[in-house]
Amino acid sequence: MGDGIKRPQPDLSFDELYQQAQTSVPVLENTGQSILDRLKTQNPEMFEGVVFEVGPLKAPERALEKINSDYGGDPRQIKDLVRGRFVVDTPEQIVAIKQAILEELDVDSMKDKYLVPTETGYRDLNTKVALENGHIAEIQVQQRDMMRVNKPTHDFMEEIQEIERRAETESRLFTQEENVRLDSLRNQAKELHAAAAYDGDLNSLVKPELREQFSYKGELDAKGSALGKVAETFGRLGKNGGLIAGVAFGTLCGVFTLAAGGNSVQAAEVVYEAAVPYGETCLDALRGDVEAMERSATIETASNIGAAGGALAGAAIGTAIMPGVGTAVGAVIGGIGGGLASGEITALVYDNFAAIKSSAVKVSDEVADVFNVAVRETASFWNWITGNDEPENGWLLARLPTEIDETAAPELQHFVEIKRLLVQAHEKGAAPATIGNIEKMFDRAYDTYEKSGALEMAVASLEQWERSEQMAQLLIDSIKDKTDHPGEQPVIQSKNDLVFGR
Repeated sequence: MGDGIKRPQPDLSFDELYQQAQTSVPVLENTGQSILDRLKTQNPEMFEGVVFEVGPLKAPERALEKINSDYGGDPRQIKDLVRGRFVVDTPEQIVAIKQAILEELDVDSMKDKYLVPTETGYRDLNTKVALENGHIAEIQVQQRDMMRVNKPTHDFMEEIQEIERRAETESRLFTQEENVRLDSLRNQAKELHAAAAYDGDLNSLVKPELREQFSYKGELDAKGSALGKVAETFGRLGKNGGLIAGVAFGTLCGVFTLAAGGNSVQAAEVVYEAAVPYGETCLDALRGDVEAMERSATIETASNIGAAGGALAGAAIGTAIMPGVGTAVGAVIGGIGGGLASGEITALVYDNFAAIKSSAVKVSDEVADVFNVAVRETASFWNWITGNDEPENGWLLARLPTEIDETAAPELQHFVEIKRLLVQAHEKGAAPATIGNIEKMFDRAYDTYEKSGALEMAVASLEQWERSEQMAQLLIDSIKDKTDHPGEQPVIQSKNDLVFGR
């Protein structure tokens, strides 16, 4: 086995090295899978759920960029053209796989960030190994809780690197604003990594003298999850903070709900609750929870009034300091502050009052049904008068699919989830009031994204998805037409077979 001494790739040109990398993919796949198969045979319960995955080859353009920027143009130094990873859940799995790699493979180098995390608390195990054909490939060991926060923390780190590059290019120190932003981004990344590490019990792998530095010090949700509590916090601030805070905190809440292990439906729901005006009230209505409807509507009304007042006051102060930019910045800060203060205070008063009141305003299902039907009929009558029978956003609703992959823009995923709710409601023969509330949910989401400019992103993402679907279908049809044995099932039968390269 290898002694861990770093070595270069074979002495080849970049084109030759890349061709070798292409032939090395199945070699790496067999190498990683054989280790996992042996471990599962020895202890099937311990390694249940562990998988080995081989990623796509690093794109040639990206590889050349890295060779020129990091390795002085020497292609022998790049060792992650071919990449694979073990995806694990527990510290015990990490320790066992690390030991197997060291004992069974020709190790070129190993960096254990479970033992010594990065500055922001990120952890994984990154190993470079020499394969049977001499090519050096990368094998990572990644833990699922840490993987769940990869997207938001990666975005934080990209912004940090952009600020650092800009200052270096301009040969200057960071400005005061940049220093504040850098601290904020690093702290957000640290909190997410610490929460993920807590949920995955990863601090047990950290050097004893570093454990306090990287430990999670926040609260937990009802299920004992740190990431779940982060999502809860942003969701509460969004729902109780008025329209301005709702959009900001609602988006973060959706990201952290996914990070905490929630699915896209749950993420879309919390974004809708927090970011869309009276979104939580609409969802409470769908659930038939009249008391929750009363509470959420009361709090949001107060927070919106507070946000409006805070925005006016903040704009006035900002104008006095710096007309123009100061006005806008002051309005946003004032709106968030005013909305949060009003919403949080109203929530506190309401919850205490609800505990002692004997009865509240009762809203019967019959009245709700009549009201919703009346609203829909009035809208239809108005459309008939104006000659507009199709709702303004009807084109998007009709065009949306009911299923879409997780690479789509979050706004598009939100729209798709609402359409799925609507289709399911129609299929189940739901009451007109229920269907009307879902349509209203879609209308509010459309208006909110249109005003914020996010609607264009959703439409662009939809168009990209439609093009990929069309291209995939054309390729599938072409392959099916060219099969040598028409009576046999073709190897490629769906888009998933194309995505995973089967």
